Amino acid sequence: MIGSPIAHAHLPATFNRRFAEEGIDALMVPFDVEPGALGAFFAAMRGWSNCRGCVVTAPHKAATADHLDVVSNRARLVGAVNVVIRDSDGRLVGDNVDGSGFVAGMRCSGFDPAGLRVALFGCGGAGSAIALALAESGAHCIRLVDADAARAERLKATLAVHHCVALEIGVPASLARFDAVINATAVGLDGESMVHPLDTVRPDALVADVLSTSKPTPWLRTGREMGCVTQSGAAMAEGQFAPIAERFGFELDLRR
Repeated sequence: MIGSPIAHAHLPATFNRRFAEEGIDALMVPFDVEPGALGAFFAAMRGWSNCRGCVVTAPHKAATADHLDVVSNRARLVGAVNVVIRDSDGRLVGDNVDGSGFVAGMRCSGFDPAGLRVALFGCGGAGSAIALALAESGAHCIRLVDADAARAERLKATLAVHHCVALEIGVPASLARFDAVINATAVGLDGESMVHPLDTVRPDALVADVLSTSKPTPWLRTGREMGCVTQSGAAMAEGQFAPIAERFGFELDLRR
């Protein structure tokens, strides 16, 4: 797994536990790769014969595509790659399963995206992938909120072309109308900040965060105080295990 910083990432531990449970002879190692070294990393991967690929996290999700041979339509649509496979010919193939992992976590939390109204804070790599997966899963309405208004507009335009879903832009006056509110930003990584107040969220709503931290983020802590079901970044990571493992060519025992 590559990113910078990477020390906070819990995905390697999650995957290594699952590898052990599934009897898969593999290991995921976190690598702190600075942006200027990204090209060199992927050049090395081309000849790295016992490396099946890598998972990509911030800040490399957008830039990774420039170093690959093939990029899936899904990754191209959201402008972000979060998994790279080194195929049998040594080619590097990029895809994005952030969104499907998040939706899998939602379903485990008891929330089917179909028909839901969702407020999504953050339209970067993870947020874009989540928005696409929600649209594909039949969400009724998605409110896109981002500090970069142009980025939110670009995501809205992309989703509008490919999916029939109501799309809104901008900070909502109230969260009371939403069935799920999602933080897909890095806000909260410091253990203190929140991307938006949750005082208007309904107690029957889902409060979700993409961040994986050792302690619940302020966003999740506040959601729990409001009586909401919460979903951490670890749930999204867990939801990505099967699609990533399969792309790496590992056979899973679905009876486990």
